[in-house]
Amino acid sequence: MQLNRLIIPAVACLLLSTARSQNLKKAVQISGTMGVSYEGYGLTRNPAGWTGFNPRKPWNQLRFSFTPTMKFGKNWSIPFNINFATKATNFAGPYSGIGKQNIGQFVTNPMNSFGINPSYKWAELQLGTQYLNYSELSTGDIGVFGAGFDLKPGAYRIKFFTGVSQRAVNFFTGSPATTGAYTRHNWMFQIGKEKEGKYLVALNFVKAKDKVSSLAVPPPLVTPQEGFTTSLVTKIYFKAGWYFTAEGAQSFYTKDLNAPLSTTVNSFKPFIEGHTSTIRDFAGEGSIGKRSSLFDIGVKLKFLGAGFQTPGYPFLQPDRLDYTVNTRINTWKQKMNIVASVGQRVNNVSNTTLRAKQLIGNINWFTQFNDNWSLNLSYNNFGFQAPGGINPYGIKNVSNDLGINPSYSWSNSSMSHLLSLNYNYSKYDERDVMTGLLTSNNTHMGLLTYVPTYFNKDLTPDFSVLYFYNNFPGFKTALLTLSSGISFSAAQKKLRLRGQLQYTLGKNNSFSSSNNFIASANIDWKLNERLTWSNFMGSNYYKYGNEITPAGASYLESNLRTGLQYRFGK
Repeated sequence: MQLNRLIIPAVACLLLSTARSQNLKKAVQISGTMGVSYEGYGLTRNPAGWTGFNPRKPWNQLRFSFTPTMKFGKNWSIPFNINFATKATNFAGPYSGIGKQNIGQFVTNPMNSFGINPSYKWAELQLGTQYLNYSELSTGDIGVFGAGFDLKPGAYRIKFFTGVSQRAVNFFTGSPATTGAYTRHNWMFQIGKEKEGKYLVALNFVKAKDKVSSLAVPPPLVTPQEGFTTSLVTKIYFKAGWYFTAEGAQSFYTKDLNAPLSTTVNSFKPFIEGHTSTIRDFAGEGSIGKRSSLFDIGVKLKFLGAGFQTPGYPFLQPDRLDYTVNTRINTWKQKMNIVASVGQRVNNVSNTTLRAKQLIGNINWFTQFNDNWSLNLSYNNFGFQAPGGINPYGIKNVSNDLGINPSYSWSNSSMSHLLSLNYNYSKYDERDVMTGLLTSNNTHMGLLTYVPTYFNKDLTPDFSVLYFYNNFPGFKTALLTLSSGISFSAAQKKLRLRGQLQYTLGKNNSFSSSNNFIASANIDWKLNERLTWSNFMGSNYYKYGNEITPAGASYLESNLRTGLQYRFGK
């Protein structure tokens, strides 16, 4: 891969120029960590030959991490973020012929991360895996392996990055089945001007294109695609806490690169050439409000056209209008804090199907009544509705969640106590688009926790009881979990030990009960001021009731993890 051949020489040049510019007069400062760990996994199933439960991890795995930051004097800095495993265990894994990876597959494997960001004053070079957020309508939630830069000379902002966000995955019928994917190349660029705390004006360009030739056999359910988005972002901050933000974006998206070219529709040369499958649409958002130490108030509006699609947010839901009022209140001598928003979502604003309106609301209310009592309340309403369209019945996926968390603490001369209750209720409504049947999934969860803390002993126990109940048409699940743990130090506090025991009694419908027993132990040994040896041992025994065949089947999982971590610096 061409990008791989560029990274090592670029870093070498930076290190060389760093040494020369500083004339080796100032010592190199290094902070951060590096480590290596081994993970072993075992599975025993009863009866022998039963395949009702599959392994959840590789039998053996070796992981490496290297995350130091090197500083040369006042101006040079080189942060490293390197984390990788020796085996490919991403979502496709060996099912797509990635059992033995080449160097390109290895460094772009989603479970691995190779990032190096050398910087000098206002200039930063970005190499390897990066997660870059330019704006809310351009790019922000996908990782890209490649190379780029971030320049901030004075008030000017210039950013560029290019690389691969998705590698080729062959179609595989299973098990498990994979639909396949083309290699996807990404480009992103931003130019603008910013004064922190005052204003920002920036123009963004984002592009992604699938490589049609990356798969010898095209997958039957996936088409190669191409997308381009440009957006303008403006943020202004006034005195007394007032602010204004806005972004407008235009997208061009080709659903199938194999479709014929079109000279009349939706081209934006030289960035993207229109096909008969290319669509163009607009999106915009804006907010205005005021912030202060005790009170915030703001209004936010977001519109996404039916055909709007940006490569930087591949799962963004289009064809909607959201408007919300957001607030934060800190009152009662700062013992009460309320964060809330309320608004409405309008789906199908393009009128391709019937419109639907939905309440958007959430609140988190915390109150510290006195030194002993506190209470936290939370509520969230969110989801998606569409009352009709191509299918006989529209989509409905709406979730309502309520949380209540009171806590009480007290102490005496020798120890303190914390008693906490956490209750959550969740109601999820879903409508079948073909039958119109509305099902409601209701969940209740209560967790009671007690944590005593000794002032004169290096001993920390904890105890908890959890009850979980889930009910939807035709199925009921109830779980009761008892858990207890204890941690303490030994060998002049160089050794830290923790043990945990957990037992769960479960029941599905009228079937016989299942039993689950989990035991684990952590041993962390501080070999010296910088080197720590960490160990974990755990077992998970699960015995089913008579809801499966054969009745009473069971499995035993065992986990072993051991590793060394070295801390740089002081």
